[in-house]
Amino acid sequence: MGRYFYIIFTIIILHFFGITSYSSVIENDTTLMIKSITIEGNKVTKDRIIFREIEFEVGSILTVANLDSLIIKSQQNLMNRSLFNFVTITKSIVKNECSVNVQVVERWYIWPVPILQFADRNINAWLDKKDFSRVNYGIDLRIENFRGLMENLNIILQIGYDVKLGFKWKTPYLTKNQIFGIGIESSVQLNHEMAYKTVDNREVFYYSASEYAQRNISGRVNFSFRPKYNFSHGFSIGYNQYLFQDTIIKLNPDFAGSQTEYNYFSIDYSFKLDFRDYNPYPLTGYYFDISIGKKGFGIFEKEVNKLSLNGSFDHYFNIYRKWYFAYNFGAYFSNENVRSPYFIKSGLGYHPNNIRGYELYVVDGQQLGIIKTNIKFEILPRTTFKINWIKTTKFSEIFFALYANLFFDMAYVSDIYTNELNPLANQLLYGTGVGLDMISYYDIVLRLELSINKQKQTGFFISFTAPI
Repeated sequence: MGRYFYIIFTIIILHFFGITSYSSVIENDTTLMIKSITIEGNKVTKDRIIFREIEFEVGSILTVANLDSLIIKSQQNLMNRSLFNFVTITKSIVKNECSVNVQVVERWYIWPVPILQFADRNINAWLDKKDFSRVNYGIDLRIENFRGLMENLNIILQIGYDVKLGFKWKTPYLTKNQIFGIGIESSVQLNHEMAYKTVDNREVFYYSASEYAQRNISGRVNFSFRPKYNFSHGFSIGYNQYLFQDTIIKLNPDFAGSQTEYNYFSIDYSFKLDFRDYNPYPLTGYYFDISIGKKGFGIFEKEVNKLSLNGSFDHYFNIYRKWYFAYNFGAYFSNENVRSPYFIKSGLGYHPNNIRGYELYVVDGQQLGIIKTNIKFEILPRTTFKINWIKTTKFSEIFFALYANLFFDMAYVSDIYTNELNPLANQLLYGTGVGLDMISYYDIVLRLELSINKQKQTGFFISFTAPI
């Protein structure tokens, strides 16, 4: 009896002095005021970058239910900026005041990445040839979260099969209100080999040992506008100069008409709506983007003239417990009433339009539609563990997840110019198969897939991005 009296007496004393926390018993419709927001763990990232992603502020009046929802969204916002490996947001409630604590584990931001890449469209196209001379090497210096302001600085020095010198700088928040951003990029690329024609839905390459088959100089200025958390606008102005060997023009008169030099300006606009839970590998939420681009404005003599529209919608949701489903609708349209030069070709197999089962093929065309579907089973849920012998938390704290998936993709490409050399165009294409997806920190995604397509061709493919 004395023990119960002591417990009751202690609770009354704590209540009298306002020490007890109500977070465990407070009702969801109770109104709270945000008293403080503290941040821990950000040794590089500036506080204002983190506060930008938190969907409430000091002084906000919210119900407990609304606050819990905004905490989840804020945590997703921070994780989707690719600045942190882990983000934990907790709340502490005393009476009707709430203190919020944000703990982050920052990533490593300076990456002098050795370049060892394939001169083909993807690793699967390279494995089809297994030609080790078709390899580029060099250094790709990436400084992420430059100055702690989520800026990206990228310097590329590449030699080998192709030569590339590149520079990119992007700051997402140029203004004090953290809404407008800007980016600048330029590059020089020299290629000994390039695709000059498509035959039977395979790129045919021309190789010049003594000279560069193609020289490309490009520059671009990108502007961004992100007034809220989940939608953004982008606008860019670019310039390209291409120089081609005249042998390519002889091999394919449609490659660039009768010209060996092309100069043109381009503009692009894009809109994105992003409510995915985790961008590198979403399980719930939805995503929509649309972009319109124009190449050529009649400034230079005999320049290109191409207007294109590209759109995509993705939806992800939990079916039941460990089962997830996702689908994608994609479309591309262009106004190619007059045939565009081959070197600015578009269609299926060119980023970002692809379906599984046709990784080794390209289907040139002026319009296309895509439907992708995916059923996933969670073999191993996101599990966090620590490697004790690694001292820095930037690498020692790791998460890992494993998913099995069953997929079915479809596409249709309309082509009015090269149908005789492009037999996969103007027909419904589809591919299905099974896969294993491995997910880890630093946005790592590894997909291993077995597929079969409409032509009953089977294959094993490796990819490093989410399928949808």
